[in-house]
Amino acid sequence: MPRPLLFPILTVWVLLFLNACTETHEVLGQAYIAPQTLHLRSDLSAKSSNIAELKHGAQVGIVDVQRRMVKIRTVKGQEGWVDSLDLLSADQWNAISQLRQQQALLPPQASATAFETLNVHIDPSRSSPAFAQIPEGGAVAVLGHRVTPKVSAPVRSPGFTIQRPQSQKKQRKEQKDHSNAFHLPPKPAPPKPPADWLALSAERIDGSEESAAATPDKTKPAIAKPGPPAKPVVLEDWTLIRTKANEIGWVLTRNLLFSIPDEVAQYAEGKHITAFFDLGAVNDEIKGQKHNWLWTTAASALPYDFDAWRVFTWNTRHHRFETSFRQRDLEGYFPVHVDAAEPGSLLRNFQIITRDADGKMRRRSYTFDGRLVHAAGIEDYQPGKANSAGGANAIDTRELQSKLPHAGWLRRQWTAVKHRLFGT
Repeated sequence: MPRPLLFPILTVWVLLFLNACTETHEVLGQAYIAPQTLHLRSDLSAKSSNIAELKHGAQVGIVDVQRRMVKIRTVKGQEGWVDSLDLLSADQWNAISQLRQQQALLPPQASATAFETLNVHIDPSRSSPAFAQIPEGGAVAVLGHRVTPKVSAPVRSPGFTIQRPQSQKKQRKEQKDHSNAFHLPPKPAPPKPPADWLALSAERIDGSEESAAATPDKTKPAIAKPGPPAKPVVLEDWTLIRTKANEIGWVLTRNLLFSIPDEVAQYAEGKHITAFFDLGAVNDEIKGQKHNWLWTTAASALPYDFDAWRVFTWNTRHHRFETSFRQRDLEGYFPVHVDAAEPGSLLRNFQIITRDADGKMRRRSYTFDGRLVHAAGIEDYQPGKANSAGGANAIDTRELQSKLPHAGWLRRQWTAVKHRLFGT
């Protein structure tokens, strides 16, 4: 065989051998996209290009881990790098799916519009991923309410907790510098106090002496000095909403405008309206068609849904809204249920859930006849289990790193050569 052809043949053979030695990227685990959109990057560099744009809920496979960053593979076979905090584990996704099925059965408590572009979060927390957006003026249905601390626990960074081992060369240099450093002699021991130090301490500045009884009694417990006052916990009010596309999630309540007429909302007395219901129409010869209303209000950010409820009726004689029934200083919970009106009847039945002074929850039924509210019954109420997706296990990059196969020197060199030549 001619010698000029020997080198190319050997090169091709070595490349084929090295390619056979390289491992295929096995899937380390399954995950789901958490935010509304997520860009898939070709490399870990900040200047890397975007390979694809993934949508919320898309299933991907994790094939590699570099600290907090993970390399994923889509169903179309595209591979790229994303932040592990933008992914949901299979446990989290299953918990979210079950929670959304339960929330889809909740009756609407009010209607509202977004004051500005509003992010919809999976959980009532700013650190929770936002999977959808409501445009300014977008209409939503109000389903629930929750108050959470604004300063929540910091998100655990699974990748940056791993520290690289220090190189032996650097360790030897530090040991050499420490051995050559100039060391001062040790400090001498402090002198002992005189034997009559107690009597000397009792002398006053003007030369007189006071008895040793004036010294503090060590047998009495010392009074602890009060520490600095604790910072108050700032609470945030969140509302569970359902969009027109049947997307269910949490938004900040302060960015919602409830769609109750202003001529009724003016009677809120500075309180926040948490729910409202139409109890039927009234025809006024002068003012036109008006409606009777039931609403619930909260004086502040409360751990329950409302602390008062009220029924407004339209007076056709005085042409104004008047209070038909009102209850205050209670602990109320959603859902407030209003039965549909029967054809040709002015009667409307509704139920209010409260927690009484004895700690038990009860559901009270009322009947509205178009002018007055009548108590119809009371029964014990057992609330359903409050589920949350926050308790599910998140993606742990340390566990995924332990599943990575150990690559030898030859394999690492071949991977580096492939990356330089082909960018893969």
